[in-house]
Order: sequence, then structure tokens, then C-alpha cells
Amino acid sequence: MIRIIPLKIESEAKAKRLLASIGVSRQGVKILAPKSLPLAFRIDGISSVEANIIKQNLLSLGTDSAIEKDALIKRIKTKTIIFGSLNQLKRLCKKLNNQPFGLREVSTEISTCLNNLFKKEFIFKARDKVLKIKEAVICGIINLTPDSFSQDGLLKEMQNARQSAGRAGKMKSLVLKKAGEMIKNGAKIIDLGGESTRPFSRAIKEEEEIRRVMPALKAIRKEFKKIIISLDTYKYKVAKVGAEEGVDIINDITAFNHSPRMASLIKNYKLGCVLMHMKGSPATMQVNPSYTDVVEEIIDFFGERLKFFKGEGLTDEQIVIDPGIGFGKRLEDNIKIINELYKFKIFGLPLFLGLSRKSFIAGVLNVQVGERLTGTIAASCCALIKGANILRVHDTKEIREAVKITSHIFNN
Repeated sequence: MIRIIPLKIESEAKAKRLLASIGVSRQGVKILAPKSLPLAFRIDGISSVEANIIKQNLLSLGTDSAIEKDALIKRIKTKTIIFGSLNQLKRLCKKLNNQPFGLREVSTEISTCLNNLFKKEFIFKARDKVLKIKEAVICGIINLTPDSFSQDGLLKEMQNARQSAGRAGKMKSLVLKKAGEMIKNGAKIIDLGGESTRPFSRAIKEEEEIRRVMPALKAIRKEFKKIIISLDTYKYKVAKVGAEEGVDIINDITAFNHSPRMASLIKNYKLGCVLMHMKGSPATMQVNPSYTDVVEEIIDFFGERLKFFKGEGLTDEQIVIDPGIGFGKRLEDNIKIINELYKFKIFGLPLFLGLSRKSFIAGVLNVQVGERLTGTIAASCCALIKGANILRVHDTKEIREAVKITSHIFNN
């Protein structure tokens, strides 16, 4: 299977490392590195014949590609790095479209990558709501749990309440107050969660999750009819009840691997969905996670899940993707994901990111949960620059103001 990975080559030194990584000769690295500073893509899984045809076409357009030395003289499966201006690569696609072997497929894949990589606006449809994404969208978090890692679960505030009627009334008041503040601070989406998915947490029963979440969902839906409500769950029964009560998005940490029936639910109710990558389960995900290349593994994961969803009849306008910061990732994995967010742009879908108060911030700053706001702001601004579209956060006002300044500077 052909796989195309966009590359950002900011320096000649990085170019030399990339070229050497696919087996280019020492002399080839020296010649090609200065040529590779415009757009670059790595193409995996092509034949040496195809790689050489691509190289000849690029040379005719005034640019070049890098091929491992054995592929120049042997018939083998190989990788190649192509580089050139946007115009040169578009012209390459036209040339390859008329070539034999599998080069028409390569042409289509490169063309799709080019179009998606430069896509700046998205349409996201969730039930009867349409979200036009031109700048960063803030998604506010409301945890209806007693054990959230971020220490903001509303049930924790109710631990000492004695009478159920009074407790229910106070909970409704707390939820509406928090949702109202988030909306006032610029949140376009409110994400409700009834089960903590922090590292080493255990699942709760569906009935308990429904009991925690549905009163809040009903209250917010009644009070704020236009706000987009997301339900953070991977359980079909919980999602089904949520859909019946008016939720707009299902945010599933398993990308619906836990319950494939979710796809038909999304389709039937015309909901939006967030597909997230996670290695393992919340109980096991931080037990020595490891990757050869975390970003490329996540890209392959999304490719497989999106193929499944398209087969179930969902459209691009119903889907956003989340690489799952902190879900089965080491500190270096989380940093790499944020730094290489642009690679996920090849799917042409909005990028959803949950950075808020995550442990990787503590890994850098050595601070407790309550001291992670500045780290969250910094990470959110970096993520925005690298390509994030939707930021799932606890501190809506602070993040909204920070990303607004960032957007004004970098998009001016």
C-alpha cells in the first residue's frame, strides 16, 4: 500500500538527516540537501521503477527527488522523498496521471495531500448545526465525575450533599453556571463526560454514566439551544441515550473500536463525531507505551478508521480527528505529535486536540495539576500554529484570549 507523508524541512541539516534515513548515498545527500527546502513528501511502498520515473519527471520540471542507492540499480520496493514548489508538484501530478504501473494512484494521492495540506477552512456538521471553522474553535470541558485527573469534576463538589433533591438542584445550577461562563468566554462546543479516562482509571457501568451525565445534558440543551453539545463516551448505550436527549457530537476515545455500532448511530441521528487514537485502554495505556514513529502509527490508525467510517456512509463533514495527547503516549511522543500536527492535515479533516492540564506539561515544568495553566496556554498556542483547529480546554477564557492573539500574529 502506498503511503505519503508530508515533511517539513526547515534546515539543510534536517534535510541531510532525512535523506540519509531512506538510504541515499553520501554524495547524493550532499547534492540533494540544498534542493529539498521547499515542499517535501516521503512516498512509501512504491517500486524502484516507479521511483525512478518520478525522479525523471521531477528533473524535467526543474526539481528532484531522493532515492536509496539500491533502488537506482535494482527492482525493489522502496521509499522516495520528492521536493519542489507547489506549482512543480501539481505539474508532476499531471505528468504521472498518464504514466503506467501504479503512478496514476501516486498522482491521485499526492494531489489529495497537496489540496488537504493547504486547506484553511472546514465545515463540521453535527445534527442540525453547522460549524464553519476558519479560526481556532474552543471546546469547553465539563466533567461530571468525582475522580477527574484535572480535579474539576463537578460530582466532587457534591460529595457532602445529603439530600438527593437538593443535590440534583445544586448540580443543575453548577452545570448551567459553568456552561454559561464557557459560552460567554467563546466556547462553541461543550463537552460532557461522566467517566474519568485518566491513566489507570477503571470503567464504570453504563447505568452510572447515564445517571451522571443525562441531567446535565438535558439542562444545557434546554437552556442553551444553539450551543453544540458533545458527549465524551465510548459506550453505545450511553451514546444512544445521549442522542435521544439532543447531543450533537459523540467524542469517542476508542474511535468506535469499542462499539462499531456507533457508526450507524452517528449516521441515523446525523451527529458529528470525534475519532481519537489511544494505545490500549485507560487502565493500561500508560504501562510502558512505545512506538517506532508515533505520528506515522497514528496516521495509519486514522487511515484504517476513516476507511471503515466512509464504508458506513459517514461524510467528511461529520468527522474530526484527535491524535490523543496523553492516551498511551510518553512525554516525547506528546511533544512529537504537537510538533508534527501538520502531517495529519493529509486527511483534510479538522484537528481536535485535548492538551489542557495534561501530564506532559508536568513532565516539562514539574508542576501539579492546579499549576498547569501557563503550560496549557503555551502548548495550545504552539498547537494552533502547527495546525490544530479545535482545542478542548478547561480554562476557556484564558485559552481563547491566548489563541486569539496567536492567530492575529501568525495569520496577519
